[in-house]
Amino acid sequence: MTVYIDCAFYTKEYLSGKKAVIDTASFGFYARKATQIIKTYTFENVDEDNIPECVKMCCCEVAELLFKADNSSAGNGISSEKVGDQSISYESADSQRHALSSNIKSVIYSWLADTGLLYRGVAKC
Repeated sequence: MTVYIDCAFYTKEYLSGKKAVIDTASFGFYARKATQIIKTYTFENVDEDNIPECVKMCCCEVAELLFKADNSSAGNGISSEKVGDQSISYESADSQRHALSSNIKSVIYSWLADTGLLYRGVAKC
């Protein structure tokens, strides 16, 4: 399986000097996962021999979302907490998955909406 990004692209091009969210040891896993999600949205229409930069950037951002979701303290289901008189509100796992899915969709559309890669119909002759 072709993965749309490598660690060098992530650190040099996408981050451009910013601190990495995904550690090097975990990068391959999240890059592969992000690639598969993008393939689903684009119906595997990305030319893997010449991957556009917008697809690579999108893949980096989706990989970061996935990494953050797996490694956040929000994974414990707490959506808000009050210290005085101790009040804790919980968010369901289903709600957390829906929020992640919505965020991923938003990222994919922001990077790829005007590329034609998300088009489901038949091209005109």
